[in-house]
Amino acid sequence: MSHSITMRCDICGATHSSSAADSVGALRASIVRMSWSRTRWDGRVIDMCGGCGARETAPAASGGRCGSCEGGELFDVLGHDRIGHRLANALLRAGIDNIELLSSFSARQLRDLDGIGAVSAHHTLNRLHSAPNERRS
Repeated sequence: MSHSITMRCDICGATHSSSAADSVGALRASIVRMSWSRTRWDGRVIDMCGGCGARETAPAASGGRCGSCEGGELFDVLGHDRIGHRLANALLRAGIDNIELLSSFSARQLRDLDGIGAVSAHHTLNRLHSAPNERRS
């Protein structure tokens, strides 16, 4: 009897499937060699692909605005950091180019977009609904 186990990156939604793994533990062991990791982020344990792991461990730009974007309401609301930029760019690629449109999306609808995983959807909605003075830049 053949079956497949799929891991999903909670940051970007990327997946890795294996029909050779006998258990989730065996799959986790095999994807560690591909730079996937299980880590604690925002108080939760998440699965993270190698690409997201590399982006998250890259040195942060100093100062409030990063200087690497043109700004705009999505970037301003989601934050001028690696996470905010990645989310804003994924939303722009999906055709979501303003806060009003973004406000109409649920967490489930956001997770269905390319490049948005469960943690990213949660982060997006938290940033969207936080008071302006509570947002980090």
